[in-house]
Amino acid sequence: MPTTSFAALVTDWEQLLTKVSANATDPTFLEDSRAALATTLESAKDTSTRRSTFRLRNGIRTRYGLKAEKLAELNLRPRRPGQKAKHTPTPVPAPPAATKE
Repeated sequence: MPTTSFAALVTDWEQLLTKVSANATDPTFLEDSRAALATTLESAKDTSTRRSTFRLRNGIRTRYGLKAEKLAELNLRPRRPGQKAKHTPTPVPAPPAATKE
């Protein structure tokens, strides 16, 4: 189990990127690694945000239920009963009349 929290890890990465960027002229050989870390940091933040959003939406659904109209106020789709389509029978054409000759 990791002993470092996500927030501490992100803070450490941000500080490292800041320090490397401040000395951009010296460690030019680290540019590829710095770019990779910056990409990873942004991806981790995005993933954390999406996970938090998912948990919040899930909590709202748990609190109000899946069918509550309150969900619509919070930009979530409530489950609504399906609308049954009215079935209109297709008229069957009458067979042609037999003619006597």
